[in-house]
Amino acid sequence: MNLSWRAFPLEIINKRPAPRHIVDQEWPLVAVQEPLAPCIAWPHEEYLSTTLLAYEAYKSAFVQSPLKSRIFDLNLRRAFFYEGRRIDKNDVLCEIASESNLEVDKIRNDLECRKFKKAVMEDYKDSMNLRDNHNIPMTSPTLIFPNGKFVHNPYASDKKIKNGKLTEVHAPIAYGEDVYQGFRRILRDGLL
Repeated sequence: MNLSWRAFPLEIINKRPAPRHIVDQEWPLVAVQEPLAPCIAWPHEEYLSTTLLAYEAYKSAFVQSPLKSRIFDLNLRRAFFYEGRRIDKNDVLCEIASESNLEVDKIRNDLECRKFKKAVMEDYKDSMNLRDNHNIPMTSPTLIFPNGKFVHNPYASDKKIKNGKLTEVHAPIAYGEDVYQGFRRILRDGLL
């Protein structure tokens, strides 16, 4: 069985790309939740115009190879959160695909013709249906198993937000290998 990330594009939900000041507040969360994960503040004046192309590139990568798509996903996150790369540009997404040992020409063609735009929107609609009609809150990540069982991230840090600003971040209940072991247990139990 393959684990597949499904798109939950907040820019569609919010009817605008994620504003920089919102995403800038996520860096402290990353630092608290995974101290070993390298990240830097966004180093450019101009912010990302979209994340939809990255979702589409992931879909293309998954069709090529579910295993390589996981590497691509991690490389996308590293490119954005640590390297400050423009993951809203086709050329950058293709560079990351190459670094992930994927067929770059295939991803480039899929991005240029927007082959997976509809699939990303279907993910969005499915997620909204689960959220709105089945009362499954969409958090990061929400694991949904083939049997319908779902699990929210039990290792996310508690936080307080006031007037749209992150004001407080609490330490998570576990770090590092304890989290990995916990997610392995969740995956094993969810498949039973």
